[in-house]
Amino acid sequence: MKKLFSVILSLVVLASLGLFSRNTLETAAEEADPAKLIQEYLEKVVNAEYEDVYNESFSVQMHLNDLDSYEKALFGVYHDAEAIQYKLYAEDATSKLFHLYKDTVRICDLKMQKQGDGSWALATVFKDQKDYILEVPAGMKVSVNGSEMNDQYLLEANVPASNFLGLTNTASAPKVNRYKLNSMIDIPRVTSEGKECGLMEDVTSNTIYIGTDATTDKDLANTIIQYAVTCAKFPAQEAGVGAVASVSVTDSQWYKRVSGVQNNWFTSHGTSKFSNESVLKIVKQSDTAAIANVVFDYYASNGSVDRTWNCGYQMTLLNTGGVWKIAGMGIDSSLNPNAKKIK
Repeated sequence: MKKLFSVILSLVVLASLGLFSRNTLETAAEEADPAKLIQEYLEKVVNAEYEDVYNESFSVQMHLNDLDSYEKALFGVYHDAEAIQYKLYAEDATSKLFHLYKDTVRICDLKMQKQGDGSWALATVFKDQKDYILEVPAGMKVSVNGSEMNDQYLLEANVPASNFLGLTNTASAPKVNRYKLNSMIDIPRVTSEGKECGLMEDVTSNTIYIGTDATTDKDLANTIIQYAVTCAKFPAQEAGVGAVASVSVTDSQWYKRVSGVQNNWFTSHGTSKFSNESVLKIVKQSDTAAIANVVFDYYASNGSVDRTWNCGYQMTLLNTGGVWKIAGMGIDSSLNPNAKKIK
């Protein structure tokens, strides 16, 4: 069983005080170097030497976080920590991973990576950091937090956008280049020719779709709201499957799933109402393809029991013959700001 050790932190330069303690005297020789490195790293963090810590992180993790985001993340983890405990979790010949704790609560990990000259570099592994897939319209050149996407980050080129893979025939789906973004602290800034791109995070995966922000397209927004209401009416037994078929690409996994839904579980009701319908964002992936987040509240009552549902849909749309149709759907009530008010 791996031992737990402690680092005592102070808001002054720790190196001059030597305030670095461990909770056991049985320290093996091979642990001395990691202990010293962790001490030095945490000294830099607690003394707000963020730029040095940021620059060192690139020797441990391939990431595209900007300095400002990295500073905020470091401050969020370490700013109120007076004592940090650490425990070796995993290691091999070239790397070590430590769990870091404050008051027995794990706050992050710390990775130690051996360099070519035999030295070691350290970086914080934040609890909320993610690896993203960035899907960019084929032919569009983009930069992420100022770094141009090139073959170093490329996974696949000129393939159907993943939110359209539920179509039986993906020939009409937009083509994209897929890039890998590792260890991202938050959603990055994506630009093309110096201009901000529209971007949408998938509600079911760590995918970010890039395109043109079309949120101000009122006609499309009204269509999306109409489609969302139609889809919500079906499980509530207020609309038949034919109504859903009329707004959907029927040759799709989405339609096969929704048309097979059993709606006899929904309690009969005499009163219902839709309210607070809003399209939060629309991103056009091409002239004939889009993805949008739409929210609404649905109230139903049978006279003795009533309930309000705070709903959120992420809708993938395809324009065929001049008409937008639903090609896919993700359901996520957390998109709805009213859902966050529920305690």
